[in-house]
Amino acid sequence: MYLNRVLTGSKTATICIIVLAIVIVSTVGATESYRLDNGMKVILKETHASPMVSSLIFVKSGSKYETRYENGITHFLEHLLFNGTANLSREELDVSIADLGGYINAFTRQELTAFLVLLPQQYIDYGLTIQADMLFNSIIPEGELAKERKVVIEEIKRSYDSPDAPVEDFFTNYAYAGTPYEHPVLGYAEFIENIPRAAIVDYWKSHYIPSNMTLLVIGDFKSSDMKKTVATIFGNLENPPTELETPTHRDLAEHGAAYSSLKGAQVFDTVANVTSTHINFSIAAPLHSDSDYTAFDLLAEYLGTEESSPLAEALTSGDNPPVTELSVGLVPYEEFSRLEISAATDDPERADTIVSLVLEQLASLSVHEANPTTLEGIKTSIRCHDLYNSAKLHYYGFMIAPYLMSAGWDYVLTRAERISEVEWTQCRQTAEKWLRTPDFVATIVRPTDEKDGDSYRPMSMSAEEVIAHFDTATFPEYDLLTGHEIEFPQLSLTSHELSDPAVYHREKLPNGLTLIVKSLPGNEVFGMNVIGKRRTANEGDRQAGITDFVNRCLEKGTKNRDARQLSDDLALIGANVTLYDNPWIPYDDRYTTRRFSFMKYETIDEYAQEGLQLFSEMAFHPAFDSSEVEKIRRSMIGVLARKTGNPRNVARGLFFESLFDGERFARPVMGSPETVGSITTTDLRLHHARFYSPENVIVAIVSGHPVDSVTEWAKKVLGVRPAMGILIAVPDPFKERTDSATVHVDMDKEQIAIYLGGPLPGASDEEAIALTIGSYILSDRLYRNLRERQGLAYSVGSSVAFDRSFGWFYCSMATSAENYQQALDGITFEIEKLQIDGPTPSELRRAKNRIWGRLMSAKLSAINQAYYLAVNDYLGRPLDYDQKLLEGLSEVSADQIRRVASRHFRTTGNILTTAGRKP
Repeated sequence: MYLNRVLTGSKTATICIIVLAIVIVSTVGATESYRLDNGMKVILKETHASPMVSSLIFVKSGSKYETRYENGITHFLEHLLFNGTANLSREELDVSIADLGGYINAFTRQELTAFLVLLPQQYIDYGLTIQADMLFNSIIPEGELAKERKVVIEEIKRSYDSPDAPVEDFFTNYAYAGTPYEHPVLGYAEFIENIPRAAIVDYWKSHYIPSNMTLLVIGDFKSSDMKKTVATIFGNLENPPTELETPTHRDLAEHGAAYSSLKGAQVFDTVANVTSTHINFSIAAPLHSDSDYTAFDLLAEYLGTEESSPLAEALTSGDNPPVTELSVGLVPYEEFSRLEISAATDDPERADTIVSLVLEQLASLSVHEANPTTLEGIKTSIRCHDLYNSAKLHYYGFMIAPYLMSAGWDYVLTRAERISEVEWTQCRQTAEKWLRTPDFVATIVRPTDEKDGDSYRPMSMSAEEVIAHFDTATFPEYDLLTGHEIEFPQLSLTSHELSDPAVYHREKLPNGLTLIVKSLPGNEVFGMNVIGKRRTANEGDRQAGITDFVNRCLEKGTKNRDARQLSDDLALIGANVTLYDNPWIPYDDRYTTRRFSFMKYETIDEYAQEGLQLFSEMAFHPAFDSSEVEKIRRSMIGVLARKTGNPRNVARGLFFESLFDGERFARPVMGSPETVGSITTTDLRLHHARFYSPENVIVAIVSGHPVDSVTEWAKKVLGVRPAMGILIAVPDPFKERTDSATVHVDMDKEQIAIYLGGPLPGASDEEAIALTIGSYILSDRLYRNLRERQGLAYSVGSSVAFDRSFGWFYCSMATSAENYQQALDGITFEIEKLQIDGPTPSELRRAKNRIWGRLMSAKLSAINQAYYLAVNDYLGRPLDYDQKLLEGLSEVSADQIRRVASRHFRTTGNILTTAGRKP
């Protein structure tokens, strides 16, 4: 898995009051940092909100440390370390964590590779042992190389198919030219195809050493016990002899003075196959050890606020603003920092004007007076984010990685405190020094026009060049079969237990609104989720996407507060609001569905009452300011244009269009440029009043406060809204289908995306649990046989989804056009095999365990608990559904799986949609 740079500035501030510092530290639990004798750094962070533990091992190994003839080796190695050790085969390694209800994965960035496991706390010793075995005892079998080469090459092709790939590549080439950060993390297909095993092993042995690693363990454990466990598993691992070349020596020898400061003003312009014009800045910023750094950090956060930033005001306001989308963030690296600004516009002729406007606004910051309320909110938001994110365990490592690998753990711990002490005068002084006449690189990527000639394409390597290099290279020999001695802990049989000390309450208020309250002892986060039922079924004939449009308007002011005041008031109570998917995060659409809309809201229990009041005002009394509506419209149309360039999105949309065959659930959640362009402000007001009428709303709240108190507060705020008495549309049922439907859209892309599936019964059907288990088993087989054995795709799987009275399933993957028929035949074969043979006992056990583990991991945070409470209620499930699900799992037999697969996982009369390069 590859992750690109993370910008630490945010578009929406998430804030809470500074006085919460002591409370937050005490509830998160003890934090300890130390080194083992072999140099491995260990960080232990106790959090006891759930019975889960995550272990993340960060290795100082990324594209930054690669030479030209190593570029892509780190990411390739990440994949290869999952292919077997001196103790475990690939299959044993892969299934062992899943068998315990856990999750295992890895990701590579420019400056690090991270390996993570998430497990129920009673199994974390085994998870840590698995990680040690992978990182130090892998055998990198020759027989797995060909398959893994294909998988990584498919991942590279997938990245090329991203609509914004040329924008990011062009920007990286120029913004980081002359530094190790210019290297693409994935490398080049020609390199992956031809690098010999000996080169990979040598790179692995020189980088994967204890003194080059940081272990972060976060979750439900006692530090005194965990220290003993870590010492037992990792303490005896040795570093190589000192004469062996270390990563640091390799880095300095290769790049010399490559870390010199960015100098001057440079602008680079090109055309590419993009739908909008993109302007990206990389601006020199102080290093984390510089005295100006903390003030600059606050300054970057301020520029990233959507409502108060002078940069946003200059670029996105007015009747015809130059920019449709804007993001700002500080990117910290070990050797330097950069302020990065990204903007998109529909008018390529305005690109130069946008560059000038950005520079003008940066230059004026030295005399700018910031809103004190906004600054107070930014300072406290950073403190609260640690509380929110640490509850998500494995996600926490993703969030802190940039600072952990650049400034170190001490800075992670003290960042909020440092920023809280900064005065705005310091920010202005820092702006005068760094931004009055900044050193920067700016790139402009405009859509291709016929008269422009060839459009920009990413750089590559030739196979001949790679082969010639390695023909003359020599590498030491290593014995990989012996390995380090590692003792695996004894495991008890997994029991599907779910400890739940919470108290629940559900009632339908007189106005028709459904209220669910969960009181969870020890929890200090007030998590709230609002669901609007039957989303696309209630959108008009030419109004597809109107619910998404409405949700995007909710955070832009209420009848009593304009957008800026609403943002500040939310910030001052620590509010974190999510109303729609983030288009910049891949696969962030996991919560988006045609079935319902969502509003996810977090604050802290101390501000539960005022938070409930403020959120209710935002959700149910929005302003729908005409100027804000137009800005949102332009942004939505830009996002939609990018989605049309992604084969996965196109094939997925075609699948639902075919599945629902012209009925309302066939409509895309975000609509189309045509529907979004035609929706008026009056349309938005009317749809909001109807769709979010109390009768069509479910509100779920998770808090540490007593159930009675939260219920009383909610009734006072939510129960006073009058019932509208409006008839809400119900989704159309599936039409019976006896013939297959096949639809293809040809696209000039590297891959072809495949969706194959059909209808299912609903959530209330007695077969729903068996269908869920069957999908897990089918997904597992597709992954093992099409990815792990044949290397046909980077990702492949099966999925089921339910409404109350109907559902659907699909298998999906993306592969090269030349592999299309093999991939499609493989999907069909696995479905038919499950229908005929059913699952093996081990497959059935593993699927049940995975569902148990997913149930716990999906509800680590209060906000996700609230989300799933509301979803289950929408589906007609009882409050104790989780317990009933676990009981139901134990009753499902292999024969039931075979029967439901035969009945519902069709290979005839199904729907096949594809998008991409024509096979």
